[in-house]
Amino acid sequence: MAAIKLMDSRLDLFESIFKRAQRIRFEYSPPNLTSVLVLVPDQPDLTTTPIIEQTLGILNRPKASPIIAQSLPNTTDELSISNLVLDHAPDLIVLQRHLLQGEHAWNRGFGGVVQSLIQHHATPILVLPTPVNDARAPSTVRTIAGIVDQPLNNHDLVNWASTFCASGATLCLHHIEAEDQFERIMKAIERIPELNTETARTTLKSELMQEAQRFLDHCQLTLEQYRPDVTVQHSVEMAPVQHGYLTWITQTQPELIVLDMLDATKALNRGIADALAMQFTDLPFLLL
Repeated sequence: MAAIKLMDSRLDLFESIFKRAQRIRFEYSPPNLTSVLVLVPDQPDLTTTPIIEQTLGILNRPKASPIIAQSLPNTTDELSISNLVLDHAPDLIVLQRHLLQGEHAWNRGFGGVVQSLIQHHATPILVLPTPVNDARAPSTVRTIAGIVDQPLNNHDLVNWASTFCASGATLCLHHIEAEDQFERIMKAIERIPELNTETARTTLKSELMQEAQRFLDHCQLTLEQYRPDVTVQHSVEMAPVQHGYLTWITQTQPELIVLDMLDATKALNRGIADALAMQFTDLPFLLL
Protein backbone atom coordinates (compact mmCIF):
# COMPACT_ATOMS: atom_id res chain seq x y z
CA MET A 1 0.00 0.00 0.00
CA ALA A 2 2.82 2.39 0.85
CA ALA A 3 4.48 1.66 -2.49
CA ILE A 4 1.23 2.42 -4.32
CA LYS A 5 0.89 5.76 -2.51
CA LEU A 6 4.49 6.63 -3.39
CA MET A 7 3.88 5.84 -7.04
CA ASP A 8 0.67 7.87 -7.00
CA SER A 9 2.46 10.92 -5.62
CA ARG A 10 5.25 10.60 -8.18
CA LEU A 11 2.75 10.21 -11.00
CA ASP A 12 0.84 13.26 -9.77
CA LEU A 13 4.06 15.23 -10.04
CA PHE A 14 4.75 13.68 -13.44
CA GLU A 15 1.30 14.72 -14.66
CA SER A 16 1.54 18.24 -13.23
CA ILE A 17 4.67 18.92 -15.24
CA PHE A 18 2.76 18.55 -18.49
CA LYS A 19 -0.14 20.68 -17.25
CA ARG A 20 2.32 23.58 -16.96
CA ALA A 21 3.19 23.41 -20.64
CA GLN A 22 1.93 26.94 -21.30
CA ARG A 23 4.58 29.54 -22.04
CA ILE A 24 6.22 30.96 -18.93
CA ARG A 25 6.65 34.72 -19.14
CA PHE A 26 9.04 36.95 -17.23
CA GLU A 27 7.57 40.16 -15.81
CA TYR A 28 10.05 43.04 -15.91
CA SER A 29 9.63 45.20 -12.83
CA PRO A 30 12.95 46.49 -11.46
CA PRO A 31 13.06 47.49 -7.78
CA ASN A 32 13.20 51.13 -6.78
CA LEU A 33 16.25 51.68 -4.58
CA THR A 34 15.40 54.88 -2.73
CA SER A 35 16.97 53.88 0.59
CA VAL A 36 19.98 51.66 1.32
CA LEU A 37 20.89 50.84 4.91
CA VAL A 38 24.58 50.04 5.36
CA LEU A 39 25.45 48.40 8.68
CA VAL A 40 29.08 49.01 9.62
CA PRO A 41 31.13 48.17 12.73
CA ASP A 42 31.68 51.06 15.14
CA GLN A 43 35.27 51.71 14.05
CA PRO A 44 37.27 54.65 12.64
CA ASP A 45 36.28 56.02 9.23
CA LEU A 46 39.45 54.49 7.77
CA THR A 47 37.82 51.07 8.24
CA THR A 48 34.26 51.91 7.23
CA THR A 49 35.08 53.98 4.14
CA PRO A 50 35.95 50.95 1.93
CA ILE A 51 32.59 49.40 2.84
CA ILE A 52 30.72 52.46 1.59
CA GLU A 53 32.92 52.71 -1.53
CA GLN A 54 32.37 49.07 -2.45
CA THR A 55 28.63 49.41 -1.89
CA LEU A 56 28.47 52.38 -4.26
CA GLY A 57 30.53 50.49 -6.83
CA ILE A 58 28.24 47.48 -6.78
CA LEU A 59 25.12 49.66 -6.82
CA ASN A 60 26.57 51.62 -9.77
CA ARG A 61 25.69 54.88 -8.01
CA PRO A 62 28.34 57.62 -7.80
CA LYS A 63 26.42 59.65 -5.21
CA ALA A 64 25.85 58.62 -1.61
CA SER A 65 22.34 60.12 -1.38
CA PRO A 66 20.48 56.78 -0.93
CA ILE A 67 23.04 55.46 1.57
CA ILE A 68 22.22 55.44 5.28
CA ALA A 69 25.31 54.32 7.24
CA GLN A 70 24.59 52.95 10.70
CA SER A 71 27.50 52.20 13.03
CA LEU A 72 27.05 49.24 15.37
CA PRO A 73 28.99 48.79 18.62
CA ASN A 74 30.35 45.28 19.23
CA THR A 75 27.70 44.78 21.92
CA THR A 76 24.78 45.28 19.51
CA ASP A 77 22.44 42.29 19.55
CA GLU A 78 20.30 40.87 16.73
CA LEU A 79 17.08 42.33 18.15
CA SER A 80 18.53 45.85 18.07
CA ILE A 81 19.62 45.36 14.47
CA SER A 82 16.16 44.08 13.58
CA ASN A 83 14.61 47.19 15.14
CA LEU A 84 16.96 49.39 13.10
CA VAL A 85 15.69 47.75 9.94
CA LEU A 86 12.10 48.33 11.00
CA ASP A 87 12.82 51.99 11.83
CA HIS A 88 14.57 52.78 8.52
CA ALA A 89 12.47 50.47 6.29
CA PRO A 90 15.20 50.33 3.60
CA ASP A 91 14.89 48.85 0.14
CA LEU A 92 18.26 47.11 0.61
CA ILE A 93 20.46 46.16 3.57
CA VAL A 94 24.26 46.07 3.18
CA LEU A 95 26.70 44.51 5.64
CA GLN A 96 29.89 42.51 5.81
CA ARG A 97 30.05 38.79 6.41
CA HIS A 98 30.11 37.92 10.09
CA LEU A 99 29.39 41.45 11.20
CA LEU A 100 30.21 41.84 14.91
CA GLN A 101 31.64 38.32 15.07
CA GLY A 102 35.31 39.10 14.48
CA GLU A 103 37.68 38.34 11.61
CA HIS A 104 38.34 34.78 12.86
CA ALA A 105 34.99 33.70 11.40
CA TRP A 106 35.27 35.44 8.02
CA ASN A 107 35.40 32.22 5.98
CA ARG A 108 32.47 30.40 7.65
CA GLY A 109 29.38 31.30 5.69
CA PHE A 110 27.52 34.60 6.06
CA GLY A 111 27.20 34.82 9.83
CA GLY A 112 24.46 34.98 12.42
CA VAL A 113 23.35 38.56 11.72
CA VAL A 114 22.66 37.74 8.06
CA GLN A 115 20.74 34.58 8.96
CA SER A 116 18.66 36.50 11.51
CA LEU A 117 17.80 39.24 9.01
CA ILE A 118 16.77 36.67 6.40
CA GLN A 119 14.48 34.92 8.85
CA HIS A 120 12.77 38.07 10.15
CA HIS A 121 12.76 40.53 7.24
CA ALA A 122 11.89 40.37 3.54
CA THR A 123 14.39 43.09 2.63
CA PRO A 124 17.12 41.94 0.21
CA ILE A 125 20.62 41.83 1.67
CA LEU A 126 23.91 42.65 -0.03
CA VAL A 127 26.64 40.75 1.83
CA LEU A 128 30.18 42.06 1.32
CA PRO A 129 33.26 39.88 1.79
CA THR A 130 35.48 40.31 4.83
CA PRO A 131 37.94 41.91 4.92
CA VAL A 132 36.87 44.28 2.16
CA ASN A 133 40.39 45.46 1.40
CA ASP A 134 41.58 41.94 0.50
CA ALA A 135 38.56 41.03 -1.65
CA ARG A 136 37.90 41.44 -5.33
CA ALA A 137 36.19 44.82 -5.22
CA PRO A 138 35.91 46.24 -8.75
CA SER A 139 34.68 49.81 -9.14
CA THR A 140 32.03 48.50 -11.53
CA VAL A 141 30.46 45.03 -11.55
CA ARG A 142 30.89 43.56 -15.04
CA THR A 143 29.57 40.01 -14.63
CA ILE A 144 26.64 39.02 -12.41
CA ALA A 145 25.68 35.40 -11.79
CA GLY A 146 21.99 34.78 -11.05
CA ILE A 147 21.03 31.36 -9.69
CA VAL A 148 17.52 30.70 -11.01
CA ASP A 149 16.62 27.81 -8.72
CA GLN A 150 12.84 28.27 -9.15
CA PRO A 151 11.96 29.14 -12.75
CA LEU A 152 8.27 29.58 -11.90
CA ASN A 153 8.99 31.96 -9.02
CA ASN A 154 12.18 33.89 -9.78
CA HIS A 155 10.90 37.11 -11.33
CA ASP A 156 12.25 39.14 -8.40
CA LEU A 157 15.66 37.50 -8.66
CA VAL A 158 16.07 38.38 -12.34
CA ASN A 159 14.74 41.92 -11.76
CA TRP A 160 17.15 42.54 -8.89
CA ALA A 161 20.08 41.04 -10.75
CA SER A 162 19.42 43.22 -13.80
CA THR A 163 19.18 46.31 -11.59
CA PHE A 164 22.75 45.73 -10.41
CA CYS A 165 23.99 45.53 -14.02
CA ALA A 166 25.82 48.62 -15.16
CA SER A 167 25.85 49.50 -18.84
CA GLY A 168 28.00 46.97 -20.68
CA ALA A 169 27.65 44.31 -17.97
CA THR A 170 26.87 40.65 -18.56
CA LEU A 171 24.06 38.93 -16.67
CA CYS A 172 24.50 35.15 -16.53
CA LEU A 173 21.44 33.13 -15.48
CA HIS A 174 21.61 29.43 -14.71
CA HIS A 175 19.14 26.75 -13.63
CA ILE A 176 19.88 23.20 -12.50
CA GLU A 177 17.28 20.46 -12.46
CA ALA A 178 18.08 18.23 -9.48
CA GLU A 179 19.41 14.95 -10.81
CA ASP A 180 18.70 13.02 -7.61
CA GLN A 181 15.03 14.08 -7.56
CA PHE A 182 14.63 13.11 -11.20
CA GLU A 183 16.08 9.65 -10.53
CA ARG A 184 13.71 9.12 -7.58
CA ILE A 185 10.77 9.85 -9.84
CA MET A 186 12.11 7.47 -12.46
CA LYS A 187 12.51 4.65 -9.93
CA ALA A 188 8.81 4.96 -9.10
CA ILE A 189 7.86 4.96 -12.78
CA GLU A 190 10.00 1.88 -13.44
CA ARG A 191 7.77 -0.11 -11.08
CA ILE A 192 4.79 0.40 -13.39
CA PRO A 193 4.97 -2.23 -16.15
CA GLU A 194 2.38 -0.47 -18.33
CA LEU A 195 4.71 2.50 -18.83
CA ASN A 196 7.61 2.57 -21.26
CA THR A 197 10.43 3.59 -18.96
CA GLU A 198 12.79 4.94 -21.63
CA THR A 199 10.04 6.99 -23.23
CA ALA A 200 9.02 8.36 -19.84
CA ARG A 201 12.65 9.20 -18.98
CA THR A 202 13.25 11.04 -22.24
CA THR A 203 9.93 12.90 -22.19
CA LEU A 204 10.06 13.87 -18.53
CA LYS A 205 13.65 15.09 -18.68
CA SER A 206 12.96 17.08 -21.84
CA GLU A 207 9.89 18.79 -20.34
CA LEU A 208 11.68 19.63 -17.09
CA MET A 209 14.54 21.22 -18.97
CA GLN A 210 12.29 23.04 -21.43
CA GLU A 211 10.21 24.57 -18.64
CA ALA A 212 13.26 26.38 -17.24
CA GLN A 213 14.55 27.12 -20.74
CA ARG A 214 11.29 28.82 -21.73
CA PHE A 215 11.44 31.10 -18.70
CA LEU A 216 15.08 32.03 -19.30
CA ASP A 217 14.44 32.58 -23.00
CA HIS A 218 11.72 35.07 -22.13
CA CYS A 219 14.00 36.73 -19.57
CA GLN A 220 16.54 37.33 -22.30
CA LEU A 221 13.98 38.66 -24.79
CA THR A 222 12.43 40.99 -22.20
CA LEU A 223 15.75 42.33 -20.94
CA GLU A 224 16.92 42.91 -24.51
CA GLN A 225 13.91 45.21 -24.83
CA TYR A 226 14.25 47.09 -21.53
CA ARG A 227 18.03 46.80 -20.95
CA PRO A 228 19.68 46.67 -24.38
CA ASP A 229 22.93 47.85 -22.74
CA VAL A 230 23.22 44.54 -20.86
CA THR A 231 24.25 41.19 -22.35
CA VAL A 232 22.15 38.26 -21.07
CA GLN A 233 23.45 34.70 -21.14
CA HIS A 234 21.51 31.72 -19.79
CA SER A 235 21.85 27.97 -19.47
CA VAL A 236 20.02 24.93 -18.07
CA GLU A 237 21.40 21.55 -17.04
CA MET A 238 20.52 18.46 -15.02
CA ALA A 239 23.13 17.76 -12.36
CA PRO A 240 23.68 17.42 -8.60
CA VAL A 241 22.49 20.85 -7.46
CA GLN A 242 25.24 22.08 -5.13
CA HIS A 243 28.11 20.67 -7.17
CA GLY A 244 26.56 21.97 -10.40
CA TYR A 245 26.20 25.55 -9.15
CA LEU A 246 29.70 25.53 -7.63
CA THR A 247 31.14 24.42 -10.97
CA TRP A 248 29.10 26.98 -12.93
CA ILE A 249 30.13 29.88 -10.66
CA THR A 250 33.78 28.84 -10.96
CA GLN A 251 33.53 28.85 -14.74
CA THR A 252 31.54 32.10 -14.92
CA GLN A 253 33.89 34.09 -12.63
CA PRO A 254 31.36 36.76 -11.64
CA GLU A 255 31.89 39.84 -9.47
CA LEU A 256 28.47 39.38 -7.81
CA ILE A 257 26.30 36.32 -7.06
CA VAL A 258 22.52 36.67 -6.75
CA LEU A 259 20.37 33.95 -5.21
CA ASP A 260 17.05 33.40 -3.49
CA MET A 261 17.27 32.34 0.16
CA LEU A 262 13.70 31.00 0.25
CA ASP A 263 12.54 27.87 -1.55
CA ALA A 264 9.23 27.45 -3.39
CA THR A 265 7.41 26.94 -0.06
CA LYS A 266 8.97 30.14 1.39
CA ALA A 267 11.06 28.07 3.78
CA LEU A 268 14.69 29.02 4.41
CA ASN A 269 16.83 27.37 1.75
CA ARG A 270 20.37 27.30 3.13
CA GLY A 271 21.87 24.36 1.24
CA ILE A 272 23.00 26.12 -1.91
CA ALA A 273 23.75 29.41 -0.14
CA ASP A 274 25.96 27.81 2.52
CA ALA A 275 27.90 25.82 -0.07
CA LEU A 276 28.53 28.91 -2.20
CA ALA A 277 29.37 31.06 0.83
CA MET A 278 32.05 28.60 1.93
CA GLN A 279 33.57 28.33 -1.55
CA PHE A 280 33.49 31.95 -2.72
CA THR A 281 34.59 33.94 0.31
CA ASP A 282 35.98 36.84 -1.73
CA LEU A 283 32.75 37.65 -3.61
CA PRO A 284 29.75 39.79 -2.63
CA PHE A 285 26.33 38.10 -2.56
CA LEU A 286 22.88 39.56 -3.08
CA LEU A 287 20.48 37.46 -1.00
CA LEU A 288 16.74 37.72 -1.67
